[in-house]
Amino acid sequence: MPFGNTHNKLKMNYSSDQEYPDLSKHNNHMAKVLTPEIYENLRDKETPSGFTLDDLIQTGVDNPGHPFIMTVGCVAGDEESYEVFKELLDPVIEDRHGGYKPSDKHKTDLNPDNLCGNNGTVGFR
Repeated sequence: MPFGNTHNKLKMNYSSDQEYPDLSKHNNHMAKVLTPEIYENLRDKETPSGFTLDDLIQTGVDNPGHPFIMTVGCVAGDEESYEVFKELLDPVIEDRHGGYKPSDKHKTDLNPDNLCGNNGTVGFR
């Protein structure tokens, strides 16, 4: 279902500095990574379904988080978000997952012969 956002069309009325959110009291990975430069670069982009940077960061802007609990602070709205907004999402993912880089690959083993668990736990050999 396409996003019904039209706010990107109104952005020409405001500068990036005017739109950049105050994240000074926020404790989340998005606030840690997002800079005015990244915001400027991504603010007019959207995915084919209409998902925008403002949609991506809204949860982190609305919820500053807890001082002792670091939250993610952003959400990808569709698969294309990871490519369109990679300038922000790649460093957020890397920061949240302890250095997981875009070039890293998740290790998957779907061979049931490699399952173990006769001691009450389930895992891989």
